[in-house]
Amino acid sequence: MALGFARVGPRLARHASGLATPGTPRIMRSDVSDIVFHFAVEEHFMNSGKLAGPLMYLWRPSPVVTIGRHQNPWKECVLSRMEAEGVALVRRRTGGGAIFQDPGCSVFTFLGPSDSFSIDKNFDVILGALNRCGIKAERQGRNDLTVNGKKISGSAFRHAPDRKVSLHHGTVLVNTDMQALQRYLTPDKRKLEAKGIASIAARVMNLQESFPEFNHDVLCEGFIAEFREAYDAQEVPVETLDESSGVAVDPAFRALRDELEDKEWRFGRTPEFSHQLETRIDGVGVFDVRLQVIEGRVSQAVIFSDALYPDVIDGAMKALVGADYGREGIRKALESLQPLCMEDGPKKLLHALVDWLVANVDD
Repeated sequence: MALGFARVGPRLARHASGLATPGTPRIMRSDVSDIVFHFAVEEHFMNSGKLAGPLMYLWRPSPVVTIGRHQNPWKECVLSRMEAEGVALVRRRTGGGAIFQDPGCSVFTFLGPSDSFSIDKNFDVILGALNRCGIKAERQGRNDLTVNGKKISGSAFRHAPDRKVSLHHGTVLVNTDMQALQRYLTPDKRKLEAKGIASIAARVMNLQESFPEFNHDVLCEGFIAEFREAYDAQEVPVETLDESSGVAVDPAFRALRDELEDKEWRFGRTPEFSHQLETRIDGVGVFDVRLQVIEGRVSQAVIFSDALYPDVIDGAMKALVGADYGREGIRKALESLQPLCMEDGPKKLLHALVDWLVANVDD
């Protein structure tokens, strides 16, 4: 099947302004290579209150390792090698695991009002875009896509109930450096044992291996065509976003970018704790829970995790502080989050965390 599409001509391009007609879908694309720029774009639109309809944003970064919001970089990454080879470390606002990204790894971002946001529809767009490129991919689990049994795409999600905005972003492996996965990442042994694999590279593939003509531009064209069809938006232009765009020079955007570049945000702090418990819960994630307990009460709580719902992890850490240390105290503290975890994914995560932690703390 041919991989070509009609090019997006000047008539369909405009500079991103940050403003939108109410309810109108938007398509944005950027050639900026700094991944912090793109994460700041995502956060800016989540915060701005200007998202009245669905937005799709297409981009790709220079070599970088990104970690989930609650991961411990010292356990996930070979930091000395990354520093020596000039590979940056960036922490995402979303959950999920550590990944290596480079220009061979294309990225999509979907943003929109939560009341009309559909992860399933997003995946339909992704699968449809790949299909337009002659690639038959399948959805596996909640967040992965595979071709011939090998992973070619992963996703992470974030919902902001206070702002009523949701985000779904993910990667498509076009021609990424597979050796870098092994050089820079140190995945949890429990994950590897559970999946029965000897290396990270054994379960992923670059699409160019089977589709030599496939590339980032072809994929973007597939995304644009599929998104327009899905939202009946054939006349929606493709907005170009770069360092001189209105969004990028907005003071609020610059502040977000500074926050994401901050060393303490990127690396976090790992103080000593009096209690530590670790596990992997199949289908949920890896957990490393650290509690400081003074006179029978939890005074500090840190949870490192690759779970896909970082807001649940944030809530759990806050709820545990001040709780009586022991099974009933821990259960009571965490179950206070139930009204905030009504959707299936967050509810499953909370129940799994409560059951495991209560079963393993000392009474």
